[in-house]
Amino acid sequence: MDHNRLSKQQKTTTKDKKPWKAAHYVETNLTDNKEISEILSRALDDLAVNEHVIQFRRKIMLSSESELTLTHKGFGRNKRTYIFGSQIEGTSTIGMMSDVDILYRFDTFCLFLDSENPPIQPHDHQIVIKVSTSGCAPQFCVLKRIEPSTLARRFQNLVLNTIDIADFFRWDWTNHDGRIPNTVMFDIQNLTPEIFRQATRHGPAKRYGNIVHVNAWNCKSLPEQCKFVFERPRPGHWPSEKTLKKAKTYGVFIVPQGTPKSTNICTYDYCDYQWRISTNLTERLFMFSLDTIHLKAYVLTKMIRKELFGPEYRDRLSTFHFKTAFFFAVENNRSDLWREDNLINCVKYILATLRRFLMRHNCPHFTIENVNLFDGKIERHEFQKLVQTLKYVINSLRTTIEHIQMDNLGNTFYELSTRTNERSTYCTNDSSLLHYVFNYFEGAINAVFETEFLVPPDNARKDSLKNEFTSVKTYSCASLGKYQKYAYVLHDVMSRMASFFASACLEQKAEEHELDRDSINKARHMYEQTLEADIIGTYMRYASFLFCNGEFDEACTYFDLIEKKIKEDKKCNLIYQLLVSQSELLAVKIAKQSSEQSFKQRWSVFLLFRRAESMCVPVFLRCELYRGRFGTLTFPDYLLPFCSNDECICVQIEPYLYYLQYLTYKLLNQEPKRTEALMKLFKCITLIEPRQFISSEGDIFFISHSDTSLNMLGHCFELEQNLKMAWVMYATSAKMLPQRNAAVLHIIRLLWQVYQRLRF
Repeated sequence: MDHNRLSKQQKTTTKDKKPWKAAHYVETNLTDNKEISEILSRALDDLAVNEHVIQFRRKIMLSSESELTLTHKGFGRNKRTYIFGSQIEGTSTIGMMSDVDILYRFDTFCLFLDSENPPIQPHDHQIVIKVSTSGCAPQFCVLKRIEPSTLARRFQNLVLNTIDIADFFRWDWTNHDGRIPNTVMFDIQNLTPEIFRQATRHGPAKRYGNIVHVNAWNCKSLPEQCKFVFERPRPGHWPSEKTLKKAKTYGVFIVPQGTPKSTNICTYDYCDYQWRISTNLTERLFMFSLDTIHLKAYVLTKMIRKELFGPEYRDRLSTFHFKTAFFFAVENNRSDLWREDNLINCVKYILATLRRFLMRHNCPHFTIENVNLFDGKIERHEFQKLVQTLKYVINSLRTTIEHIQMDNLGNTFYELSTRTNERSTYCTNDSSLLHYVFNYFEGAINAVFETEFLVPPDNARKDSLKNEFTSVKTYSCASLGKYQKYAYVLHDVMSRMASFFASACLEQKAEEHELDRDSINKARHMYEQTLEADIIGTYMRYASFLFCNGEFDEACTYFDLIEKKIKEDKKCNLIYQLLVSQSELLAVKIAKQSSEQSFKQRWSVFLLFRRAESMCVPVFLRCELYRGRFGTLTFPDYLLPFCSNDECICVQIEPYLYYLQYLTYKLLNQEPKRTEALMKLFKCITLIEPRQFISSEGDIFFISHSDTSLNMLGHCFELEQNLKMAWVMYATSAKMLPQRNAAVLHIIRLLWQVYQRLRF
């Protein structure tokens, strides 16, 4: 017995050592000096692949997950949100223009494996579904409903009010032995027809601009093929036992995608009745467990893929292929090899691993057994060409890196190589951390991603808005458990809903020329319930509505209150302080503070009005809604209106307050206060020096919304009959931001006035 045990142990050890030969080959035959690796590492530091930026991005994205989940629960939707992909991993640069991948897990559905007993339902209103992998290709399964007639009766009263399953029971379950088609998941949409038409489907996902949505169900048990990652022999240094233990608790997602129709690996005639097993959470956990040096190597391989392989192979040789090779390279190469001064070789480990997969015509899945990721992707005649190309890249890696144009990496690498000064820290005047902190202000991910609110509501929508507001308010007062620290987002949701409702009331009032007192009073009541969050932006929304409704005296009361709050807030608001003085130290402090602090500080400095709430801002500012039509994007259609701020009215709260004060005091004929408000607006604008950012695609933007502030000041000068100063303000705004600036409209309007005077 001892002899057998020893033989078995020796066999395992041999297996464990085999993968290390790739690293040995790279180091002994393809060497690069330590200095080059360190320079390359420094260049990647500047491109956002550093510890501070990675942790900040993950924190923001994980907070967005919880904020979105809480928002949906507030609306009565039983689903949870997850964010996956490079944005949350921290493996994306600005030049990659990576999508935001969002998965919605519908918890109304309870899934169990066919090898298990059906679970005991915690309540009647839950659909129980059996997951069967029998006869399916690896990574795929078939779903079946149990007792469909019984469940349909249970849900009779709920279907009308639950969007998650409204279309589910309309399906004909008499055919196909009760199997569920994956197309049912694409019927679960909560989008306006205009937006739905712009969506494109890719596999299990639907893309809306740069947002990728996947609807999924969760199975808490692991199918046999998904236990592969925990059971196969490995050197043992990564993933750690602690990480693997945690991964075992995640279960899997079931996403709506059948086997590739271009292959013969599907044993069923109906691909629409096949579902794919996904281990996104496990893969994300593995990424989170890695060090910065690992991520730097991976980002470099992604850049190489996009520039060298992307034009010809596109997604057929995808980022996921490189990611899989990356996982196996980390697993099979000693942890002491992944160092800053060995970065060049680390990249080669990944590329050599992928080359080995291509030579075998087989790219194994890292977490699911017997899956070949090349199936349906790479044609047989293409493998040899890819092998030779990778061999060339590995042998001339430094030259390849020097020619990478993305994020100007090649030039940066060359410039750093020619410098003789000492190595600096990641912080520079244009550091990546500063960029991503400012990008957060701009609102890359908005927690209120409720697309049905993006169009002005009609009377029927007004009624539903009132009901939904009540639902969110009631939910916010309940115990939120682990989501309690994200309760601030519900107050923001209610503030926006109050603004949507008030805007609809004001539009109706303008069209019918009569006052609907009940609706106006309801709008006031909705606003007042949001003020308990004590966010300056919620007060400002209410004050803006009061002005637009002609309640000037009440508006003035809130103006004074808001001004006092702004004065007090400036002392501790790090985001405001960063606008005044772009400090690396402040950026680090903001990155480290809690999500709640950052959220409240952000919406105490900035304010955003969507088109559906445009009646709650002065007429002049509504021109901002059309600024996106003046100028061209360098990446057309990359962002749809609901993903971009170009279709919004974006203001900095302090100058907007003084602008409203000026308009109000002018209408009330209060001369001293009007002049004082104008001077405060002028002083406020000159205090904050506009911070210009240029993206890797050439787009210029200003976080402080200085263009809008200058336009407001120009309008005040117009009302003062000082057209010369008005022209100066509009021209300054247009010069500062030539693209997508409403100043163009105002300049044209002034020129038209001059033309009319000359004509007559």
